[in-house]
Amino acid sequence: MTDLSPFTLPQPLARYFERRGNVDAATIFAPAATVTDEGHTYRGPTEIGHWLRSVEQRYRPRYRILGAETHDRRTVVTFEVSGTFPGSPAVLRQAFRLDNAARIESLETL
Repeated sequence: MTDLSPFTLPQPLARYFERRGNVDAATIFAPAATVTDEGHTYRGPTEIGHWLRSVEQRYRPRYRILGAETHDRRTVVTFEVSGTFPGSPAVLRQAFRLDNAARIESLETL
C-alpha cells in the first residue's frame, strides 16, 4: 500500500478534485468508465459529464484532500467537501481505478 499526499495524486485524480464549473469528462474519464454515487451508476463520458454538471450546479462543491492511499490499481482518496448541501462540510471517501492510458476507469463513493 502506498500513501499519497494531495500533491502526488495521479494526474486525472488531481484534475477531478481541482475542477471548477464545466469540465469535459472525456478528458479525464475512459470511454467505458463508470461512476457510482448516491445509489446511481453513470456510464461513459456523456452520462458522467451530466453527473458532474449536476453535482456542480446542485452543491457547488469544493474539495480539500485529507489523504490518499493506493493498493494495486485502486486509489482511495479521503477528502473534505464543502458546498450548498445539508451537513456541509463533510468528510467522504472515493475509490478510483485508472486505465492503461491514465484515465479514470471507475469511481465509487464509499
